Amino acid sequence: MEPMAKEHSAQVVGALEGRALQKRRSRTGRKELDQEMADSFVRRLCNLLDTEDFFGRYAALSPQEKIVQQFLASSEDKSQSDFNCAVSPKVRQQVPLLFQAIAGVMEERSGTMIQSTAEINHEGFGRGLLYSGRVILVLKSLRAGFPFPFTSEEKVIRYGVECVEEGLAFLAKYKEVTALHGLLSLEG
Repeated sequence: MEPMAKEHSAQVVGALEGRALQKRRSRTGRKELDQEMADSFVRRLCNLLDTEDFFGRYAALSPQEKIVQQFLASSEDKSQSDFNCAVSPKVRQQVPLLFQAIAGVMEERSGTMIQSTAEINHEGFGRGLLYSGRVILVLKSLRAGFPFPFTSEEKVIRYGVECVEEGLAFLAKYKEVTALHGLLSLEG
């Protein structure tokens, strides 16, 4: 009976490992991004980066090169933030710019005025908030700076597009509720 017990336990362990592997794959298998929305987000982010480029040093660069040189943190910046648990200057730059770009795309898509507020303290705790009037559309908490600093253009675009989609879905869901007084009404 001992060989049968070992064989049975090996089958059970194999099945459990297979399920765990399948769960990991399902988490990493992300849905496709809306390419039009991603392009809008990149354009908005580059416009914001251009406004901070006072002397036009990066004017001749492609949008991807602008994002890499002006927005993304280097691996040294990321390790510095991880090492001393303090927020690097790159993160302090990334947080408000990212949420302003997201608000711009949402405004473009919905035709509604969207505002952004982003704050982060020296320890990396804070929030990013997108709202229209009194309706909060997106609220992201920052814990120890996570998910900042971004070091990959793909991650920035994915995060931005996901926030836009979340905000637009919330706006569409509550459009009827706020139709009586409007999103920007001061009446209750």
